[in-house]
Amino acid sequence: MLGVLLFIALAADITSVVVNTLILTALASVAGLGMGFHDARAKTRALNAEERRQEAERYGQELRRYESIVETVNEGILAVDENSHFTLVNEAYAEMVGYDQEELLGSHISHVIENETKTVIDEIQRDLTTDDTEAKTYEAVLETASGKRIEAEATVAGLPDKEGAEHDHVGVVRDVTERNERERQLEQQNKRLDSFASMVAHELRNPLMIGQMYCRELPADANPIAVDYIVEAFDRIEDIIDVMLVITQGYEAVLESSPVELADVAHDAWIKADAPDATLEVRVDDTIQADETYVQHLFRNLFENAVEHDGNDVTITVGELPVGFYVADNGVGIPADDRETIFETGYTTASSHGGMGLGLAFVKELTNVYGWKCTVTESNTGGARFEFTNIETHNVVE
Repeated sequence: MLGVLLFIALAADITSVVVNTLILTALASVAGLGMGFHDARAKTRALNAEERRQEAERYGQELRRYESIVETVNEGILAVDENSHFTLVNEAYAEMVGYDQEELLGSHISHVIENETKTVIDEIQRDLTTDDTEAKTYEAVLETASGKRIEAEATVAGLPDKEGAEHDHVGVVRDVTERNERERQLEQQNKRLDSFASMVAHELRNPLMIGQMYCRELPADANPIAVDYIVEAFDRIEDIIDVMLVITQGYEAVLESSPVELADVAHDAWIKADAPDATLEVRVDDTIQADETYVQHLFRNLFENAVEHDGNDVTITVGELPVGFYVADNGVGIPADDRETIFETGYTTASSHGGMGLGLAFVKELTNVYGWKCTVTESNTGGARFEFTNIETHNVVE
């Protein structure tokens, strides 16, 4: 029986460590819960004494083999009966909670679970009663023999008995204390980053507004080219502030939304992109619900990325899709291996132009915030094509 079950597991190509461990534990437990006597009794009339002895020896070898595998696994492994008493624990689990294996066997699982998380026992029993066929993951705080708290993650499944009923449970337990602590530290760092970004944005906007205001008051005989450069620099700083807030704060930065006509915003972004030798073709008449300022930033970043990467004479097309829109160019395109990397903060194709690598990171973050889907593919002319889908659009003509 064990050999057949093992063959089925291998034939199914089960590669998950957790699933394999659960299977092996189940096999070892089932083998130790009366399989030998049950099968031997059924074959008594057909086998002579020597055949029965060989059969029992073979089952014993298989049982020891599976028990050795269970003991060798570094993860904590346990099995409990329908009353949540331990029927099997491996050495790794015993070491995790600081008890001897003999101490745990027969004791209730609540013996090692902190009081505040003991409700997980009822949750496991309830879930496995309603759906015994699927392994599920739970979190609980274990209390070791020395009183130490361990944050644990357990993957639990029903354990079939010889009649096929699943009254017992088998689980694989991991110590995730360090992982959770890293996640908490990362969350705190993100909160500090959000706070810092808000403070910087606030401090920059005040002098920025003053600079923009006084630019308009410059004397008429001032160098017009120099004035244009100053105005453009101030506008760019304002754009960077907006981009920074979206990257660091996500949804909180784009709470406001209104109907946005994609064609109009694309043309406005094109003017700011300042690419006189390039060509923009707009083939979209749709309106979407979003923040117009950020959509304009999205277009501008994509336009500037195309010009900087493909040359000043590039042709860029903004077109509509059944559930969104796209921005494509006729440049050299983006290699398939780089189509995810380009969205990472700090990635830039325009280091010689002083780029900071925020543009495409902003594009990706904005799509995530709005629940859109952004896909990078190849345009009909071999260039890059950014597709934005999962967007509710309305035709302006309607």
